[in-house]
Amino acid sequence: MCYTIVQGNLNFFILEVNMVISALICDDEQKYIDEIKKCLCDYCYDHSIIYKVDTFTNSTSAIHSPNTYNIAFLDIEMDNVSGLDIAKSLKDKNKNVIVFFITAYEKYIDDAMDLFALRFIKKPIDNMRLYSGIDKAVDLINEDEISFFLKSSGTVIRVKANEIMYIEIGDHKTIIYTENNNYDSAENLDYWEHKLTNVCFSRPHKSFILNMDYVDKYQRNEVTLKNGRIIPVAYRNQKDFRKIFWDYLKRRK
Repeated sequence: MCYTIVQGNLNFFILEVNMVISALICDDEQKYIDEIKKCLCDYCYDHSIIYKVDTFTNSTSAIHSPNTYNIAFLDIEMDNVSGLDIAKSLKDKNKNVIVFFITAYEKYIDDAMDLFALRFIKKPIDNMRLYSGIDKAVDLINEDEISFFLKSSGTVIRVKANEIMYIEIGDHKTIIYTENNNYDSAENLDYWEHKLTNVCFSRPHKSFILNMDYVDKYQRNEVTLKNGRIIPVAYRNQKDFRKIFWDYLKRRK
């Protein structure tokens, strides 16, 4: 993680916990490493995500890597150490590491599922499926890692991105609402829109950003959250928001 103080004064500050994708790719065929790495790098570039990637063609070297990863792409059948063994080792260092198994052999699916693999990618690789899988992985990493330390009235509280219900423009500030509290921020909505990269966040109106995970009811011109708060959908945004919302529902299936 990368910590950055992005706003500070005597009354409140925001300490941003930025997501960094730290990836391991291990396959005994270099062409698959190159293909996976390109897809991952393209995704991170498209979504302005900081990333670092370690690659290995030797499974023994991979399992002895001193680094901790939050995402891994592993061929199952390799030389001395299987991808399953590497996954177990990675989970000892970070229980939340997200694992993709890349292989031509379906006989390992049960073992892979026992390790909570996010996706089983068959060779030859379908790049669209891989890109989609990375998208889901980033959602999970966001939920686990992206958070902000918000200080108000002398108390500092860590607020995860997925705890934010909505953000609203106030008088010369923005107000961040969770289920149990709300916090003032000197940053504008454009700032928060840029920082909240999880697909559950959308901006249906110039004055609001909402977390669709908290939506209870959606109508053409308004969204009702689980706490009863009604968020308007601007007329010019209704068509785009409708598509964004239905795409979000499909991704959550």
